[in-house]
Formats: sequence, C-alpha cells, structure tokens
Amino acid sequence: MRQAASRAIRNKSARSAVRTYVKKATTAVAGGVEDAAEVVREAVRALDKAAQKGIVHPNAAARRKSRLMGRLHQLSLGPGEATPKAAPSKPEPRASKASATKAPAKRTTTAAKPAVEKKPAATAAKKPAARKPAAKATE
Repeated sequence: MRQAASRAIRNKSARSAVRTYVKKATTAVAGGVEDAAEVVREAVRALDKAAQKGIVHPNAAARRKSRLMGRLHQLSLGPGEATPKAAPSKPEPRASKASATKAPAKRTTTAAKPAVEKKPAATAAKKPAARKPAAKATE
C-alpha cells in the first residue's frame, strides 16, 4: 500500500474523531450540560493533537477552539448576563437628490482667468539610428 494512501486512511479516522469531539462539545454547551467545560476541554485537546500531527490546519483548529470557548463563556455568564453581539451599525440613509434643498454649484467662466501662453516644445536632439553590424566577408 502506498504511504499516502495509508496516511489518508489514518488521517480520515482521526479527523472523524475530532469532528465527533467537537460535535459533542457543541451539543453539551447548547444543552447547558453541567460538565460542558470538561467536554469542551476534551474537544480542545483533540483539536490541538490533530493540528500538531497535521491532520487539521492549525488556523482551523484555533478557529474551532475559539468558537467553542466563546459558546462556553456565554453559557457560564448565564441568560441574564449574556450580552448580545453588537450588529454592525449602518449609516442612516441620505435624502434623495430630488428632495435635497442644496443649491447647485455655480460655474465659473474661463474669461475671468488670464490667458496662459504655451511654451514651445523643446526640440531634443534625436539619437542617430543604431547601425547594423557589417556583413561578414566570406572568402
């Protein structure tokens, strides 16, 4: 059996186990189970091991751990103390251009400006054309 194939089988089972740990932790936190902290700790440990072995990308493991810990924290705060996530505030809609009472900008005339003389283009000395190499004399 090829090395990549055997590793893929091993990684598949390990990745499945990690998913199971994370799912158990998520349901424990959502259900408000008393030992949710212990279940989350097991899931974090499994994620760390998987990231260390290269089964899961380290950033993906960190993201999952962060989300689990955030849910656990919300559970520990209790229903009265939990602060809702602040929705990004949208700027207030502006009034349409038709209803705006702003006066249009005045146009300035070009007659008020003094005439500017254009300078003649500087005549740069052109480089002579590159010479072609002399043809080789054949004897």
